[in-house]
Amino acid sequence: MRIEDRSGRPLVEATVTLDEAEAVTLLEALADVVAGERDHLHLSHPGGPQLVVRRGDGGSDPLQRHLDWWLGPLVLLAAIFLVVGAVTVVRWAVGLL
Repeated sequence: MRIEDRSGRPLVEATVTLDEAEAVTLLEALADVVAGERDHLHLSHPGGPQLVVRRGDGGSDPLQRHLDWWLGPLVLLAAIFLVVGAVTVVRWAVGLL
């Protein structure tokens, strides 16, 4: 189970307070999501908090879907090439003097 904010950043903890009618509505809607009758569940108060529940596929690793896992090494590689290139340009400029 992942709990995340609107932008997809993970939250460590979330508290949901429900009365009896809201709990029944939530459980019925969750049953529909599990049964495949709905692709997601969206509960909200007008102008207030919202709860969105999506069914995960369970088989894929959530870390593989994040951009950081392949973008981070690309940025590191680009930084290494920049440093090596800068050193080469400085050596070339010193050689001209």
